Amino acid sequence: MNWHMIISGLIVVVLKIVGMTLFLLYFPQIFAKSNVGFIPTENYRTACPRGWDFNQERCFLLSTSELSWKKSRDFCETEGSTLAIVNTPEKLKFLQSITGAEKYFIGLLYQHAEKRWRWINNSIFTGNVTNQHQDFNCVTIGLTKTYDAASCDVNYRWICEKSVK
Repeated sequence: MNWHMIISGLIVVVLKIVGMTLFLLYFPQIFAKSNVGFIPTENYRTACPRGWDFNQERCFLLSTSELSWKKSRDFCETEGSTLAIVNTPEKLKFLQSITGAEKYFIGLLYQHAEKRWRWINNSIFTGNVTNQHQDFNCVTIGLTKTYDAASCDVNYRWICEKSVK
């Protein structure tokens, strides 16, 4: 048996293994989204601020802390946004895919005078809200696949939304 061919073959195999390992280790870093500054969107002419998620020409920020509904709304306003108006099945599906096992306030309120739910942009909500109680006038999404009524005074995480600039 020719030992030179066996040694050459082993060297080639070792080099291939090392090369593939390095490729797999550094591939995500080379081709992943940048976490610095702005994140480019689909057409690279618009961008969401750092930490915001892009979907269907909108930017979404999921909080990591918890506040009451009013303080959540005020926070979004300081960011030049509103609490999320989740008025399409596509938007609901996208947000539920990134919320995990947490509840998040959205921009939906019960209007006692009208006895109906309205978005914070004053448009009428046409879906169903679960867990309705007399004092549950705000809505969360997340933990379940539904719009869930919640007390506005309890602290939850929240979702801000704004259009891309």
